[in-house]
Amino acid sequence: MSQAQAFANHSMYMASILIESWAQSELAAKSPVNALNAAFAPAVKLHLLDAYGWFLIALRRESQLPSKPPHNTQALTALPAGIEQPPEVKELQLLEQSGWLKALTSPIPLGMPARQASNILVSEGSYPDLAKVTEWRDALESLLQRQSDAIEES
Repeated sequence: MSQAQAFANHSMYMASILIESWAQSELAAKSPVNALNAAFAPAVKLHLLDAYGWFLIALRRESQLPSKPPHNTQALTALPAGIEQPPEVKELQLLEQSGWLKALTSPIPLGMPARQASNILVSEGSYPDLAKVTEWRDALESLLQRQSDAIEES
């Protein structure tokens, strides 16, 4: 296992710890759900994005690791002339354009979201909830496991 893969695994573990704490906080019901979403969502998302970025670096088999991982394929460093992007990274570039990976790599608001009327079910710019970040974590974990084979085969 490469150093970048180890960092990705560590970030996934940190995200899972936060998700567990978030779930326990919701069960305790000591804080409003929107406050818990605002508190936990950015932290969980940061760990998931770090895991994703470290994994991108592992897929490219980079030996020089940056101090911080990229959070999407656009933020990857340029490859030397004549070196092509691995097919796994090209696949992820496509996946970032829609679905859960687009949602994960999209920015979330800063601060508390504005209160919404009780008759509105969804509002633009709100934080992802516990169910959504758990879905992202599970999807990312599945993706990393599937694509880890590509790293091990080379």
